[in-house]
Amino acid sequence: MTQIGFNVSYARLVADHVRAQDKDPRPVLQALQVPACDTADSPRWVPARRLSQALHLAADICQDPHVSLHIAQQVRPANMGKLGYALTSCTHLQDGLALFERLQALVCTQVRAEHRLAGEWIDSNLFVVGNEVPRDTALWTLTMVSRLAFARWISGRHLVPAQWRLPCPPPADPTPLQSYVGCPITFDAAHAGERVPAAWLQLPNPHADAGLHQLMSALTQQQWVQQSQHPDQLTPLLMQRIATQLQQGQLPRLEQLAVDIEAELGLSARQIQRRLADQGLSFKELIEDVRRAQVLAELRDTPLPLADIARRAAYAEPSSMHRAVRRWTGLTPLAVREGHPPSPLASDAE
Repeated sequence: MTQIGFNVSYARLVADHVRAQDKDPRPVLQALQVPACDTADSPRWVPARRLSQALHLAADICQDPHVSLHIAQQVRPANMGKLGYALTSCTHLQDGLALFERLQALVCTQVRAEHRLAGEWIDSNLFVVGNEVPRDTALWTLTMVSRLAFARWISGRHLVPAQWRLPCPPPADPTPLQSYVGCPITFDAAHAGERVPAAWLQLPNPHADAGLHQLMSALTQQQWVQQSQHPDQLTPLLMQRIATQLQQGQLPRLEQLAVDIEAELGLSARQIQRRLADQGLSFKELIEDVRRAQVLAELRDTPLPLADIARRAAYAEPSSMHRAVRRWTGLTPLAVREGHPPSPLASDAE
């Protein structure tokens, strides 16, 4: 059973909202491809494209163009499973942020958040893993607003970020979203992100419960270990790490990534190579796959200069990226940006 996508507890928010509006949730459940009630054999993950389709269907059913905004505000610990309760019971937001960054793949394996302290600010960037996450306004509204709504709910404060970036077009009417967030929003960005005051880290948590936190943290760690042993989990985790390093302008090396992977999954570099080989993959091929997905998406969907796209994919020179794009598509980067279809003669087309 695949472990790619958003946790089903989170994705069910869409059907729950439709049901709360006294509408029939069955079409939404069908779009998500999950049953009305969970069973032992139920899917545990909903790929991003299915979640996007379900959000658009919910908007039509509820006749609400801002349905993603409204759904996201309803996120609560139960929608994030054991991790949600561990986050809710931590002492300070700083503890919760560290826990989330380490175990966020329990909620979503297709998007990874990286947080960096920069003076009086925390800069958060959400990187897409692979090329199966659409630059869809409904999907990214749900993803980003649910983060903010959960932080507001935990802290009991109306937290307002300093900046927001969304990798999608603005909604037809951006006013409700901008009013809720309360800060400038940049649309059609290269990737999602936010800047928030570092002072948030020291805010006390009114829900703090040391005993509950210890219990839920242990259960969450156990769940993470179990999930990590799934054969499908290694590849997305590696791709997340590869994407993060590439976007920092660094060409990943397995020996470096293996240090973190070994701490999380208990796998050495040699064991990682063996598991990849069992799936007919190699670390070099994963780098190529992540690079290709990232470069082609940024050429098609962002106004980033070619030099910046090359740098964010850790190419030493833009000319190296030009050659790679031609190998993948049979086209120049400019032709890809202009929307030309890939050449059938490309040696490694999508």
